[in-house]
Amino acid sequence: MESEWAYDAHVVADPGERFYRMPKGYKRAGDILIDQAANDVVDRPNVIYAALFCYRQSIELFLKRLIEEFGQGKEWRPKNTHELSILWERFMWIINERERSGSIGLSESQRLVHEMDRADKKSDGFRFPTNFDGAPFVFGDRGIDLANLREVMQGLQNFFECAYLDFSHQDDMLSDYLVSLI
Repeated sequence: MESEWAYDAHVVADPGERFYRMPKGYKRAGDILIDQAANDVVDRPNVIYAALFCYRQSIELFLKRLIEEFGQGKEWRPKNTHELSILWERFMWIINERERSGSIGLSESQRLVHEMDRADKKSDGFRFPTNFDGAPFVFGDRGIDLANLREVMQGLQNFFECAYLDFSHQDDMLSDYLVSLI
């Protein structure tokens, strides 16, 4: 079958473009699933897991993108982790290095990231029915305000995107300054 550019979804190989698109994509998928859950009471208990996984994955990828691009090549241990608390610590290292600890929304974002980390420590609680040992996940038997969840996730995305723009601006200003010295 011949490809139709106008109808195809293109998956790119470039890591930079993937890091740009993937966190936004998982966030958007979460939004779509939340909309479906809000509109279909029968489907709600099924799609909530996928929505929460997508939102959690978007947080992980937003943090990993910021760490990758602005972590100044620092070698982190463990290198690859799904634990949001560890990723947040690395992000905070960047925040402190760049003297941005007074950023608007930082404490609220930290609280939300830690809440998601407690709900799903290693990115498997919203994907599987039990942990490795067959025990149920701690996060359960609770209601979730779908509209609030969607709004909170939008705010968190806004925070991460503003941090990215702020760090990029800092780097541009430093680069311009260094060029002016030559």
